[in-house]
Amino acid sequence: MDPTKIIFPASITGIVGPNGCGKSNVIDAVRWVMGESSAKNLRGESMEDVIFSGSSSRKPVGQASVELIFDNSDGRVKGEYAKYNEISVKRISTRAGQSKYFLNNTRCRRRDIADIFLGTGLGPRSYSIIEQGMVSRVIDAKPEELRVYFEEAAGISKYKERRRETETRMRHTRENLDRLTDLIEEIEKQLARLDRQSKTAEKYKTLKQDQRRLEAECLLLQKMAYDKDVEVQTRQLAGIENTMQERIAQYRAVEKLIEDCRQQLIAATDHHNEIQGQYYQLGSDISSKEQAIEHQRNLRQHNLQELENIQQSLQDARQILESDQIKLDGLQKEIVQMSPRLESCREQLTTEETRQQQLESDMSAWQEQWEIFRREFHRVHESAQIENRGIEHIERQVQQAHKQSSRLQEEMQGLNPSGHEQEILALEQSIEARTQEHAAMLEQLESTSEEILGLRHSIDEQSTQLDERRNQVQTLRGRLSSLEALQQHLLAETSDEVKNWLERNQINSGKRLTGILKVRNQLEQAVEVVLGPFLSAYCVEPGKAIPDNLIEGHSLALVDRQKAASPQAARDWPRLLDSIECDIDLSSLIAGIYVCQDLEELAIRRIQLRQGESLVTPQGLWVGSNWVLQLGEEDQRTGMLAREQEIKQIRQQLDKITQSALQLKSQTDGDRQRLQFIERQRDEDQRNLSQLHNQTSEIRNQLSQRRAKVEQASNRYQQIESELKELDELQNKYSVELQANSSKRNEMLAQIEQMAEQETSLKSRKQDLQQHLEQGRSRLRQIRDQFHQLQMQQQAQESERTATQANIERIQQQNEQFSRRIAELNQAVENADTPLEELQSGLQTLLTSRNKNQQALNQSQEKVTALDTQQRQQESQRNQLQQQSDEIRNQLESKRMQCQELKVRSKTIEEQLHNTGFEADALAEQLDSQAILQSWQEQLASITQRIDRLGPINLAAIDEYKEQSERKQYLDAQNEDLMAALATLESAIKKIDRETRERFKETFDHVNTRIGERFPKLFGGGEAHLELTEDDLLNTGVIIMARPPGKRVTNLQLLSGGEKALTAVALIFAIFELNPSPFCMLDEVDAPLDDANVGRFCSMVEEMSEQVQFIMISHNKITMEMAQTLNGVTMHEPGVSRLVSVDVGEAVEMTGS
Repeated sequence: MDPTKIIFPASITGIVGPNGCGKSNVIDAVRWVMGESSAKNLRGESMEDVIFSGSSSRKPVGQASVELIFDNSDGRVKGEYAKYNEISVKRISTRAGQSKYFLNNTRCRRRDIADIFLGTGLGPRSYSIIEQGMVSRVIDAKPEELRVYFEEAAGISKYKERRRETETRMRHTRENLDRLTDLIEEIEKQLARLDRQSKTAEKYKTLKQDQRRLEAECLLLQKMAYDKDVEVQTRQLAGIENTMQERIAQYRAVEKLIEDCRQQLIAATDHHNEIQGQYYQLGSDISSKEQAIEHQRNLRQHNLQELENIQQSLQDARQILESDQIKLDGLQKEIVQMSPRLESCREQLTTEETRQQQLESDMSAWQEQWEIFRREFHRVHESAQIENRGIEHIERQVQQAHKQSSRLQEEMQGLNPSGHEQEILALEQSIEARTQEHAAMLEQLESTSEEILGLRHSIDEQSTQLDERRNQVQTLRGRLSSLEALQQHLLAETSDEVKNWLERNQINSGKRLTGILKVRNQLEQAVEVVLGPFLSAYCVEPGKAIPDNLIEGHSLALVDRQKAASPQAARDWPRLLDSIECDIDLSSLIAGIYVCQDLEELAIRRIQLRQGESLVTPQGLWVGSNWVLQLGEEDQRTGMLAREQEIKQIRQQLDKITQSALQLKSQTDGDRQRLQFIERQRDEDQRNLSQLHNQTSEIRNQLSQRRAKVEQASNRYQQIESELKELDELQNKYSVELQANSSKRNEMLAQIEQMAEQETSLKSRKQDLQQHLEQGRSRLRQIRDQFHQLQMQQQAQESERTATQANIERIQQQNEQFSRRIAELNQAVENADTPLEELQSGLQTLLTSRNKNQQALNQSQEKVTALDTQQRQQESQRNQLQQQSDEIRNQLESKRMQCQELKVRSKTIEEQLHNTGFEADALAEQLDSQAILQSWQEQLASITQRIDRLGPINLAAIDEYKEQSERKQYLDAQNEDLMAALATLESAIKKIDRETRERFKETFDHVNTRIGERFPKLFGGGEAHLELTEDDLLNTGVIIMARPPGKRVTNLQLLSGGEKALTAVALIFAIFELNPSPFCMLDEVDAPLDDANVGRFCSMVEEMSEQVQFIMISHNKITMEMAQTLNGVTMHEPGVSRLVSVDVGEAVEMTGS
């Protein structure tokens, strides 16, 4: 995409264009580059929508980039960027969802962008950017939302940010402090544990040292025992070695005898092998002679057969030679006859080729002449066509001009600028009537709104009371559930066996004695002590006897509800029975129990007690003549009766509160129904009012359209007159051009007719040349074919003659070879008889020599056998001696191994002793001479058991204890530092709160004063002021109270769209005067305003433009007239916006000049 650069040089810049062309994209771009992260506020579904997605003629792109450049020459931006005359804010976003921010082309965070604009009134959602929806948001904003604008104007947004950061630091500090406290407590626990472990480790070290010493002494004793065993084994080893030497001497004597016998056997064997070799050689020679005789016989027979075959082949070759010689003579004669014919044909071919070349040259000359003619003809023809098209174009232009002239004349006749005056008058009267009706409906709507507010207030109070009742019910129900659960737990759950038994005996398991008792005079504790387990007794209904067959293995208490007369008191003391209200006779349980109010009275009456009488105090002290019973607070029966009484009272309270809540809810529902009815009526009135407003707006639009039509008709009438005059001039011009073009076309047509005759002559010449050329080509082809045929015949004869000569030479050479081979074979057959006789004589001599050698071989074999038998006997004796030596050697090796094993064990013990760190000599000197290994091992086992009883030992506990002690000291110091830091942060919070209150109060007072001044200017009267929702300046919200002239409005929602817009503008401008933002962007804020309000609005913008730069998007002509520079946005290409900038001042100057 092509980058778009927008410059705002003037204090008021207007952006105009048709709907949907992309005007509001300018504001969205500014918001986006300043850090807007909500796609909804950018009129999109996702942040990817800001990237160009392509059009019908352009491809999508991969990223979006916006850069905002501020002039900071006056140092408006503070901090590290105050030294820059220009500040550049840039944002780049890709389809991957990544956004990059840059400040003066340096990569930064989004928060850095927000920090720069804090306190300046700028930001993606600040009061410096006002769009159509923001007007309603400012008016409809909640008090706490409206407060945000005041905070930005007061410059305390950065204070709030710092306060938020400080609170975050305080929260982190407290969290760190809590973690530090937990850590210190944990370390203290670890120190206590490590103290115990370090003491155990010290004891372990002492025992471990004694253990190592005993282990070393045990090792020394073991080494001494092994050394003694080594001496005994060494003496036994020397005796076995002597026996071994004797056996070795005997073995060596036998070995010498075996060696002598072996030498004799070797000599006899060599002689035997020599004779046997001679015998085998004679047999081989005999076989060779026999094979030679057979070969001579086969060779003579083969030569005779080969001689016969060669003689037959020689005869056949002589016959073929005679035939080839005859054929060669015939070929030579044919070749001599072919040469004259071939030469004659070659001469004819040369002549015809020369003639054909001349014909081809004539045809090429004609072709060049034809091409020159065609180019000239084409040029003339094209020129004629161009003139024709020019004439046709001029004729069409004349026709169009005539049609346009006729259409303009008809349109001029249809225009009547003065025909809409009566219709405009009727529309103005309709607007006035609807304005009066609108005022009446506003008064009715105001009355309805006051009644709605009263009902809402009443409903709120009733809802508050109803919530209080519900909270009371919830609290009492929670208390009741807790008491009932505790009471049921103390009364003990009934097992399934007991329930079955109660059902069989028709006893209600739900009725307990506790539930029907009522105690007076605050004697509940006394009754709980006296009745004890009977408090959870089951009540047996009157008329039923208590069953005799009680269930075994379970606790069970039963009382009869049969009412009986209480017996008379034996004394005039107050009885406990008289303070109990119950429909069960309890006299059998407590008839003799009297009440004493204090211990003094108890002591006096105790000495007067009779058999079966006792005393009890209200505190639960039960005393007999010789016994005392007092239950502690841990006893489960304590408070049971009081709890039962409280349960009954709570149930009564629940009934009363529930009834009251039902009545209150019924009243609230009635008011809600009335409120809904009135709200529906109000909504209907608002809809009618909105409909009336829309009708009025529509009539006003119609009126504007009628007036615009009258003005357009007048302008159009003048424009048509001018266009008709231009058309007359244009028609005269076309007539002159038409005459000139017609003359040129006629000249071209005459030239084309002359060239047509030349074309006919050239075509006739071409036909003659083509006919002669084809005839010459046909003759040339025939002569060439004949010449090639004669060449092929001559070449074939030459090839056949050469092949015949070569075959004759080959046969002659073959006959010479056959003759030589026949002579060789005849000589071989004659010489074959002499060698055969000599071979048969040599064979007979060899057979005689082999018989003599056979006798000598038998005698040699007998001598070798005798020596071999003698050698085996001597080797058997040697093996016996070897076996005895091996047995003695095994004994010797066994003793050596035992001795070596003892030495190794002694060496191992010595190494283990060395590893203990003790010196063997020093340890031996200190060791008791009467020391026994077993006794020392028992001492070692005893110390080992003592070490084992110590359990797991943490040897690092001593170092860990020291390390943790140092760490605790460090953490204590950290704790003190955190406490000091927390105090500092709390002081900073108080300072920030104090400054925030002061700034907010100053800002509120200033804006309240200025809106009171601005409002009447915009409305031409009326009044407006601001109110705080509460006294706390840190959290209070802000409410706008506005009353346009001639109205008594209690709710801003009752204002019209234009009135809301003017009220929002008054508030924004009042804020601007306190903290002017560098620029303000207004997006069709003037849309709901009429011309009069637009004029007042523009006057105020011009006044404010001395301090603030305005960028205004508008369709209103009055607003456009006010702008010093206009930027037009168009969409000539679908989906692609273009920018056109116009300097209004410069345009006015050009118009004036």
